[in-house]
Amino acid sequence: MAPKPKVYVTIMAGGGGTRFWPWSREERPKQILPIISGQSMIRETVNRIRPLVPPEKIFIVTSSSQLGQIRRQVPQIPAGNLLAEPEGKNTAPCLCLAAWHIQKLSPDAIMVALPADHHISDHKGFRRTLKIAVEFASRQNFLITLGLRPTAPETGYGYIQQGEIIGRVKNTPVFKVKAFREKPTRQKARAFLRQGDYLWNSGMFVWKVSAFLKAVKKCLPVLYEDTLILKKAVGTSRERSALKKAYACCQSISVDYGVMEKAANVAMIEAQFPWDDVGSWSALWSIRPKDQNGNACVGSKPDGRGKILTIDSSGCLIRAEKKLVAVLGMKDTIVVEAGDAFLVCPRQRSQEVRQILKELKNKGWKEYL
Repeated sequence: MAPKPKVYVTIMAGGGGTRFWPWSREERPKQILPIISGQSMIRETVNRIRPLVPPEKIFIVTSSSQLGQIRRQVPQIPAGNLLAEPEGKNTAPCLCLAAWHIQKLSPDAIMVALPADHHISDHKGFRRTLKIAVEFASRQNFLITLGLRPTAPETGYGYIQQGEIIGRVKNTPVFKVKAFREKPTRQKARAFLRQGDYLWNSGMFVWKVSAFLKAVKKCLPVLYEDTLILKKAVGTSRERSALKKAYACCQSISVDYGVMEKAANVAMIEAQFPWDDVGSWSALWSIRPKDQNGNACVGSKPDGRGKILTIDSSGCLIRAEKKLVAVLGMKDTIVVEAGDAFLVCPRQRSQEVRQILKELKNKGWKEYL
């Protein structure tokens, strides 16, 4: 019987969650907030994976500015496993940083990479799919991505086109990836659904850490060389200075674009659980309970603050933090009160909220970021 593979989990928690402005801010990012439940999203992510791996085998990569908040949210994770990036450089450098740490601990380990801000209600199905991916990764040097069967022509997600079956694990097929597609237009998204062989790209990955580093070396050789300094520095007094040096010059690029779209050894397993990346206010509306008019209301705190009143309104997402928010005669609208700002926009345009942050920066209104 083959030995059980050593599994380490990396949680990517450095994003700013700009599409959840004004609730989410630079100093209060999405993964720190209780978007779905009474727990923060980073705490939900850790709790979801904990039955598979102990805390000492979970790494969290975040930004230096968020480190203290992350530590308070998940105190069970060892302090040495919280990796602080000097600056955000997208997911490829983030995962290289974690990979060099894991490689030093166990060169043959399986690395599971997860975003910190997904909503997954079926925890058992989630762990069952990961176990299948881990088993396949332990047998083969493939970079595995989890795909999700689309339920709508979503334009906010990337898509993966499945190719032929290259293996099975417990009767679950493993597909060769034929192509990756960037976030499509509505027309292309509808075509993907009709074709039937396109799945949503979940941004969740499983691979041997050695296979991942080899792929980075081949697909992103400059990034590999820039981060190679970390191979000997992790766990030593030189790690902080080496990290600053690596990040000062390394390329800012996503692992999807830089590695997964270029590597020849990419496989996909269809996720056996419902999923949402909760990437916008509209996505939150689709998840939250609704009243008889289809309004999702987030407010009515026990202390009496954050009251919501709706009249002749339907299909709205309304969040009230401290004030009374009254909505009259609105349809499919986002209305959010948070801190010192309000947001009002059509629900179908909630993916564009980041444009507000660009304009705030242009105007020099940094206090609202």
